[in-house]
Amino acid sequence: MQTEERVGDMQTEERVVAGPVRPPRLRELPAPVRQEPRPELTVEHLLARLIVVGVGFGIALTGFMVMLSILLVFIGLPLFFVGLALMEVGLKGWR
Repeated sequence: MQTEERVGDMQTEERVVAGPVRPPRLRELPAPVRQEPRPELTVEHLLARLIVVGVGFGIALTGFMVMLSILLVFIGLPLFFVGLALMEVGLKGWR
């Protein structure tokens, strides 16, 4: 019961002892192994590569300019990374 001294006190009447919690045992299923690697996206012809790199550069530059206005950074940052990924796809056959 509550006494005059314990009014507003957040203590419980009985003592609570916390112990370590055992993690639940889960069934371990083997992860499926992919038999063949995922095909890479490459652009074969030089003109097509240049167009893809140019479009990627334009998207990345647009994303960078949009990021400069702090309010639109959530739109500009994904545009910037999509542009960089496009440029990488275009340059992949060049290396």
